[in-house]
Amino acid sequence: MDVNQRNAAALQERTNKLMAALVKRFENTLALAAPDKTDFNSTAHKNFQMQVETAALIRAAEDILTLTRQMQELWLFGQLKTLETENRRDSREPVNARALVAEVEERVMRLL
Repeated sequence: MDVNQRNAAALQERTNKLMAALVKRFENTLALAAPDKTDFNSTAHKNFQMQVETAALIRAAEDILTLTRQMQELWLFGQLKTLETENRRDSREPVNARALVAEVEERVMRLL
């Protein structure tokens, strides 16, 4: 996965696109299920369209599973940057942690 695609906004956008594709393919499959004509040519044509839409539906589901697997791998190896905004880390957390450590040390020294 590209480094620029590891932030929360890019992952959210990719997830939305994949979900929209999955819903679109499912709607197309349902639209083809309604019987119109009973002649051989229209039945064969509809059968082919159903096969194409079903293959596309399966592919969309596989893409979602691939994204899930990639996100799991990134999370496990610490490369998932969902807390970053525009590829910059929020510097408030380490400062607050340091201030908390200093305050705890100060209180411990007062008790001793």
